[in-house]
Amino acid sequence: MDVLYSWLPLESIMALSASELIFTLLIGCIIGLALGMTGVGGGVLMIPLLRGVFGMSPVLAVGTASLCAFLMKINAAAIHIRMGNISWRKSGLMLAGAVPATFLTTKVIVRMSQNVQTAELINSTVDFMVIAAIVLSLLSMVYKDLKASKKPAPVEQKNPDDLIPMPDIALWRPLLAGVGSGIVIGATGVGGGVLLLPILTVLLQVNIKQAVGSSIVIALLLSGLSALNYSGGGQADMTTAIVLIAGSMVGVPIAGRLVKVLSETLLHRITLLLIATSALMMLSSSIG
Repeated sequence: MDVLYSWLPLESIMALSASELIFTLLIGCIIGLALGMTGVGGGVLMIPLLRGVFGMSPVLAVGTASLCAFLMKINAAAIHIRMGNISWRKSGLMLAGAVPATFLTTKVIVRMSQNVQTAELINSTVDFMVIAAIVLSLLSMVYKDLKASKKPAPVEQKNPDDLIPMPDIALWRPLLAGVGSGIVIGATGVGGGVLLLPILTVLLQVNIKQAVGSSIVIALLLSGLSALNYSGGGQADMTTAIVLIAGSMVGVPIAGRLVKVLSETLLHRITLLLIATSALMMLSSSIG
């Protein structure tokens, strides 16, 4: 318990005014509500809010969002591991490429952000990459919608773990996919669902149940590594992250009830609206 108390920024949290605490909890509740209803709530929604509402620099926002993403995914990852929803072979190969890529990317970004001569450049670059990742995620969803409308009924899958056995997939594919994912997630905090799920289902041919579980575990490890490096370089706001997560714990259960009464079509439209709004918020923060 002593270790836990030393890790938590209790003094900083207690130093917040009542209005600041309530406001941050409310934002966390909104993030939890969005996450519970649509799956959107990590980097896609959180970074624009940290930039636009809390006035954080791009690098600080990515570091804080990475910390939040790591803490939020622990329970979900544990559930999927217990249920056996992980393609360990392909996840392991992806992580073999992703872990060093994430480590190097975050180290370079933190180092450049600490240098007066390169701080502005790296913040602008990260800002651009986050906007690009959010816009691409929006376009990806629209593309999948158009593709799904023309797609025939799915055929029942015979292999419970993977669609294609591992020997039939070249080893360079998950390794290279891991490197790309590690760079994007390390630099932007975006990609847990919008990037990893398509890679696992389309490129690596993992079935959707295993793809969801695998993407959560991979994102957990990569966001944890990112958070560690950003925090070590002073580019993660622990106080804001903890309060946001506390607020999200209120929003997620509410979302669970709403999901039961809202139609899939409406939920999908809400998801698209959230991502589009996030893109606009990022553009506004960048221009401003």
